[in-house]
Amino acid sequence: MGHYRLPELDLSTRISLVIDMLQPIPDREWGRVTELADQYGVTRAFLYQLRNRGLEALSAVLVPGQPGPQPEAGTLTIDRDFIRRAIVVLPLLKGTVRDIQQGLNLLFDLKRSTGYISQTLKAAGEQATVYNQSLKVPLPILGEADEIFQGRKPCLTVVDGRSFLVVNLTPVDHRDGTTWGLTYLHLIEQGLQFQDLACDGGTGLRAGLKEAELTIPLRPDLFHILQEAHRLGRRLEGAAYKALERAERARRADLEKRGLIRRRGPRLKVSLPLAQAEFEADQAVERFDTWHWLLGEIRSALEPITPADTLVSVAATQATLETAITLLKELAHPGIIAFADDLQDKLSDLLAPLQWLEQHLSPSLTSLPADSQTFVIWAWQHRHALNLDLDTDIPATLRPVMQAVADTLGLFHRSSSLAESLHSWLRPYLQIHRGMPQWLLPLLQLYWNHHIFERGKRAGSSPLELAGVEDVPSLVELLDRLLDPNRAAQLI
Repeated sequence: MGHYRLPELDLSTRISLVIDMLQPIPDREWGRVTELADQYGVTRAFLYQLRNRGLEALSAVLVPGQPGPQPEAGTLTIDRDFIRRAIVVLPLLKGTVRDIQQGLNLLFDLKRSTGYISQTLKAAGEQATVYNQSLKVPLPILGEADEIFQGRKPCLTVVDGRSFLVVNLTPVDHRDGTTWGLTYLHLIEQGLQFQDLACDGGTGLRAGLKEAELTIPLRPDLFHILQEAHRLGRRLEGAAYKALERAERARRADLEKRGLIRRRGPRLKVSLPLAQAEFEADQAVERFDTWHWLLGEIRSALEPITPADTLVSVAATQATLETAITLLKELAHPGIIAFADDLQDKLSDLLAPLQWLEQHLSPSLTSLPADSQTFVIWAWQHRHALNLDLDTDIPATLRPVMQAVADTLGLFHRSSSLAESLHSWLRPYLQIHRGMPQWLLPLLQLYWNHHIFERGKRAGSSPLELAGVEDVPSLVELLDRLLDPNRAAQLI
């Protein structure tokens, strides 16, 4: 209890004085106020002030209120101790309904039922779904389509390869062509314009485009092709080291047999003669070295820009790939032959992005001298490091070409690696909830599209901002709208 300026007038004494002063005049004798002032050593004005304050307090308590349950009102002091408590508590919570219940208790001393929490999440998820489907993206989408599974239930994911915007994150019962086709049509009905679509070898992903009868250019996923190549390369490298180990063991066994070296224990046993072991080791090492060299040539040939800062020639790329495929098959390894056959089947699809690039850039670049072409390509590649300003750092004669090169190369796309990265981010949430609750994915999509990147070339912007959407609300403002029924209409 706080200390009064007049300590002799404690709380009980002040209550008695207020009761005495609140009595009407007939019941309160004439001169009673003066008598009380003299008794307690205070002024008459103080006693009347005390009466008024007591009357205000009683009026505030006894005034009639609204009928029915009243909303809880309280204050929360965000001080250093509370922040430290939040820092300790938040890592202990996994995000499930019961963990949210525990977090409310530990942080705010609030008791809420799991049903109340579930209904709140369900309502928020419904609002987030409406908001996500109402977004209008002005720039073309560099589509990346993929599937993620949890408990054998698929989720269809579509990401923009330029802005990392999530345009679809929907759990479904099936992953066939019809389901994917309806997903594509639904996104187009929302106003999204696809520049192209990159996906892996999933049959449903590709069949969906055919069933929807869409003319979106389909790009093979170079990310998955190279990922498989690297896995095969690791197997070939391991096989080469094992062959070298067998050859070395056979060599030691041969020296031991001829008495040139001695060792404790029984003689070494080998499965192959020395000559055969050395031959297989040389063959395995040569196979791996050739594979590594050819894979580097294939990867280099598929780059849109050469090391000399010139636009790649589609004809030269095709010749390089065809030669590499032939040489790969000559290695006579089942895994390498299967990879070469797959590369042969996808050859036209792999060349399609380069053909598109050559078709759109050649008219602009061929009108320039060779050194100017090289400068434009070089400047575009180093634009971030040089912090180039097109209006001030580029000569006026080259600005239109530079702008055309930047716009075209900005649309060059042939990978679904961002969709794979998003799935890596999603996986812990799906494992925590042991499935895909209806409210979870819409809220995660809303959060991802509005969060600000902290690192990399997208640092300082959200996916929606990078996709060309203006006046994007912050996450704090968006959550205020999401949870306020009176402002829910502002979400659309």
